Amino acid sequence: MARDDLASLLKAFDVIPKAARKGISKAIDKGADELVARMQYLAPDDPKTAADDLKSSIHAVKNNELSTTVTTDNDHALYQEFGTADMDRNSFFWPAVNTLKKRVRGRVDRAINTAIKDTFK
Repeated sequence: MARDDLASLLKAFDVIPKAARKGISKAIDKGADELVARMQYLAPDDPKTAADDLKSSIHAVKNNELSTTVTTDNDHALYQEFGTADMDRNSFFWPAVNTLKKRVRGRVDRAINTAIKDTFK
């Protein structure tokens, strides 16, 4: 169901001219950069584990003009986030998302409103 909602939203954005998409894209990129910075800050720095390169593996991947994904290439991230039988959890992903979600969403909403107002004056 979420995929259908995203597809319909992206289809609706196709109506917006390319010039208006630039402002929206900048807001999305800035939000992704904030998330990456917060996750890297919160990620544990434990030289005894494979987490030594966890911070550097967190990055944003631009899917298309209006979609960016924050991800990590380090398999150890899942163990840090949720813990294991031998290791306590040391969450960094969800705390970053939960603290920045409202700010990023507000920025993107304002960029969408501005783009629509400027385009259809």
